[in-house]
Amino acid sequence: MTILKKEFDLGSKKVWVRQASGMERLRFETILAKTFRKFKHFGEEQSKWTNEQQEEFMVALEDAGAGMYNQLEELVPKCIIDPIDINIIDRDTLMDMYMFVRGDSEVDDSAIPLDS
Repeated sequence: MTILKKEFDLGSKKVWVRQASGMERLRFETILAKTFRKFKHFGEEQSKWTNEQQEEFMVALEDAGAGMYNQLEELVPKCIIDPIDINIIDRDTLMDMYMFVRGDSEVDDSAIPLDS
């Protein structure tokens, strides 16, 4: 899969952000897989888990160091191509960047291959 980059508008500045590489994501994906195996008794289809089961799983992920905050804190700064103070990015834009970096968001026409 090609790693993409996308330009984000911060109001006074635009900044290029790339998706995380497989190597960068590997640590989190490994923790996710190990944690999921511990909760297999809830069922193979996570979408069918109860809210309480989902919450218990998310707490276990956080405890293992792979919660959303851990991923955002580690991956987003590494994937910002242009030098920038990450503290000037508002919460909504930061979350958009996080979703893009992880590859969770739908890719629109503004994302292009990293090597272009």
